[in-house]
Amino acid sequence: MFIPRILLCGDEKNFSGLKVQIVGKISFRGAAERDEVFLFRTLEDLDKLPFDEKSFQIFLDGEEISVGALKKILDGAADYIVFDDKNELICRFNELYRLGLQDRFLTRETLTTYAAENFYSPQNVMKLGELLSALKIFRLLDADTFIAKNDLVYVNFPTVELEAVDEKFFAKKFPVVENLYGKIYSSLAACRLKSFDAVLLTKERSPEEFVDALIETDALAENIFAFVRKSSALEKFLAAHENSFEKISRFPAVNGVWLLIKKFVRDDFKIYVVTHKDAKLSTLPDGYEIIHAGHAQAQKKFGYLGDDSGSNISRLNRYLNEITALYWIWKNTAHAIVGLCHYRRFFTADGENFLTEAQARELLRGCDVIVVKENFFALTQHELKSLVCGGDLNAFVEKIFREHISRKQPDYLDAFDYISNSRAEFMYEMFITRRKIFDAYCEWLFSFVLDVTEEVLARTNLAAIDNPRKYRAVGLVCERLMTVWLAKKNLRLKSLPVIFRENV
Repeated sequence: MFIPRILLCGDEKNFSGLKVQIVGKISFRGAAERDEVFLFRTLEDLDKLPFDEKSFQIFLDGEEISVGALKKILDGAADYIVFDDKNELICRFNELYRLGLQDRFLTRETLTTYAAENFYSPQNVMKLGELLSALKIFRLLDADTFIAKNDLVYVNFPTVELEAVDEKFFAKKFPVVENLYGKIYSSLAACRLKSFDAVLLTKERSPEEFVDALIETDALAENIFAFVRKSSALEKFLAAHENSFEKISRFPAVNGVWLLIKKFVRDDFKIYVVTHKDAKLSTLPDGYEIIHAGHAQAQKKFGYLGDDSGSNISRLNRYLNEITALYWIWKNTAHAIVGLCHYRRFFTADGENFLTEAQARELLRGCDVIVVKENFFALTQHELKSLVCGGDLNAFVEKIFREHISRKQPDYLDAFDYISNSRAEFMYEMFITRRKIFDAYCEWLFSFVLDVTEEVLARTNLAAIDNPRKYRAVGLVCERLMTVWLAKKNLRLKSLPVIFRENV
């Protein structure tokens, strides 16, 4: 909890009930006592007014102190000079401003309005904007709604896409805040599938609370921007545990420091190329690996990685196609960025070459999932599947899917029906995304797909059928399920064309 340390100019009884630590009683003697009144409109006007530092006296607990002594106190023991009387602050403004203390004095009202959770300084917010631009932080999550709460709802950071967590519904109280942030989340959990260049943590936290916040935001960004107050327990903690992070960069601020904390994170990249035959790929770009789907029951092996080690469903490949490879990747790997394509189909950025790791990483700076460019058909998905495997069989399989989705994932039943009657989809179960999104999708998919498969096998003669158009009836529906899942997620998609390899 943030407890302001203040030098009080006024009556202490007016601060009873406020969560403040009074470091000392302060008073001044200067222009006001000489009936010198100077009118000004802007800070530039103030710079032109007469000022004599020697004619301004400062008293702490009744003893006169120098300007240097006051600054030293404000550089360690105290956060603010707080005026009980608004008019006195106005009278002293010129002198305190000219002493370079413009962010160190405020009224009791400003203290209670703006300094309830963190140190209040418009200058620090402006400094933050400069740092974000200089450090190329293009997408920022303001986890404490700091920027809006610091009286800067109209400030524009032109190079930064701002989003915020607003657990106390500050934006509902002041809707203008919605103009500052592109997206406002009700909690950190609500943006768990998102990714940012940095998360902004500014609320005063104890070391234990700060560690908890790091854990909560762990998958959202590899960088944390944090304001740390001088002489705070958190400042000492981070100084003592700097080796716990990959790097901590420090930038001077009023009464503290801005920290850019780069965490140790996994950053490995892998796109799996699913095949069931000789893929005839002598070379692949860095970051690609072939995986043999259905390896457990394959009559011929090609020396590729199989989907039948560890936790696997390789035996069901006949019915589920590339889904068995997807399951193996989910259960047996931990890549930070993961993707899936086919031995005949590869993502491309230029229409001629396979998408490279560098290209994929750059695209994921501006999106959450890379998918296949949308395909539009003359028939709906339901009609296409009926055409391929037969209307009665498809109707039965879709019915089983609907029953299991309604039990396990009821919020997705409307999307399942909508996509089934749509003429478009993201095809082939192809994607590239970050691990947390991949895991979330797989958790959803496999919460019902295996049960659906077992029930269809138990209630039909699918296992005895030799026609792949029919025995893959479940897999045909599975191909459309990524589109169903994405329809219910507020994720940024980047669609790319596909290179199709002929005669393979």
